Amino acid sequence: MFKTAGVRFVRSVFYSISIASLAGLLGACTHSSPPDPGGPKSWVVENVASKTTQELYADWIAAAVYKRSGSKVIGDYTVESGNLIGPDKSIGSLVTVRHANGSLTAMIEEKGKSGLLTINSKGQGDFTPSPTLDFSRPDTVNIGAVTPTDQPESVTEEPYTVDVFIGYSRTAVDAVGGDVIADALAKVESVNLGLRNSLVTNVSLKLVGVQVIDRNYPMTGETLRDLPTIFSKGIETSQPDLIQGVFSNHPDDTSGGWGEYRGRKAISHAIGEAFRHEVGHNAGGAHCYADGGAISTYAYGYNNGKTTTIQCGNESPFYSNPLVKDANDLPLGNVLTANMARVWRNNTVRLSSYAPTVIPQAPQNFRATPYSSTAVTFAWDLEPRAVRYQIWRGIVLVEDTESTEITTTNVTAGLQRYYVVAVYFDGTKSPPSNLVWTKPK
Repeated sequence: MFKTAGVRFVRSVFYSISIASLAGLLGACTHSSPPDPGGPKSWVVENVASKTTQELYADWIAAAVYKRSGSKVIGDYTVESGNLIGPDKSIGSLVTVRHANGSLTAMIEEKGKSGLLTINSKGQGDFTPSPTLDFSRPDTVNIGAVTPTDQPESVTEEPYTVDVFIGYSRTAVDAVGGDVIADALAKVESVNLGLRNSLVTNVSLKLVGVQVIDRNYPMTGETLRDLPTIFSKGIETSQPDLIQGVFSNHPDDTSGGWGEYRGRKAISHAIGEAFRHEVGHNAGGAHCYADGGAISTYAYGYNNGKTTTIQCGNESPFYSNPLVKDANDLPLGNVLTANMARVWRNNTVRLSSYAPTVIPQAPQNFRATPYSSTAVTFAWDLEPRAVRYQIWRGIVLVEDTESTEITTTNVTAGLQRYYVVAVYFDGTKSPPSNLVWTKPK
């Protein structure tokens, strides 16, 4: 959990590849008559940067009505989400992540044509259909004795943020179009949309770390167990509450995902809606009531005959709640057997407490050493949750770097004072460091 001035903030995202390298891979476009989304498709659209986000996805949601319920700017990305209401009253979802360079990542959940739409800054568009997954298959690991939560529902107005790290294999990054940050933001937002839809208003997930590794691991309990070792570097840097792994198809897969039941670790397939399902297991949810397995009688998903919720079928953007109804006016839960909203509320403190609460600090031990007649070397101590640093001379930006040491010629001949600030994933800046006076030799 990340706090400053009494408010929880996102920690920095760990990059094993830089945003600059990602930005060159992605963009955005539109297609006046896109291909049938029955299989993987690719196309090119002209002048993609001039298109609105709605123009980019409009043809892909066809006759469905989009009801946007969330919009936020995170760094260079705009994240939006909402429900898709089909002509048959089925409820799906749309999550879009648009980069400042025009690129788009869109998770489309619509009956018969769900998938991932990616469009890069050069106008290259791709649509990958979601795989057909059986969400009733065993996919949880019990991490040990747990205390039943059949106590009265915990109600608190205090907002909680659950910090999430997501590690990807290189092939998973390729599968989602190359922009790993956009995909990670979309996956996190898919959970937040489910929480909003289910009237869980005091908890949200925040992306705080991303790491990419070369090896692709199978969806197995062993991979889930080894997740802290597989992504040790990114986890150490971002210090998250939840640890998630995303991988592409592997011949040894045993499920579309795995999650710790009432734990902090989960893995899921790169394409589709498995991420939100496995996070639901972390919260303490089981599958459908008929399948059993929950320690609380109400900790199940729900199938009302028309709509299935995230833990039971996973065909709509809802965690079960008997107080919420679908487009057919049917309840999406049962007060005795299916109330995942209650599960989330009762487990909010646990989910947001795996990592220590921290207050952002200014970079420490900022120092300068004249390097030559035209250059100065600046150095400072690592601020682990920062994604980059900015060196300033008054109101003039001297350097923007991911390193904690840099030699620059962007200095003046006379004695001047400088300071450095840490910059976090969402663009938030730390307080300034100590001042140093320096000039070239």
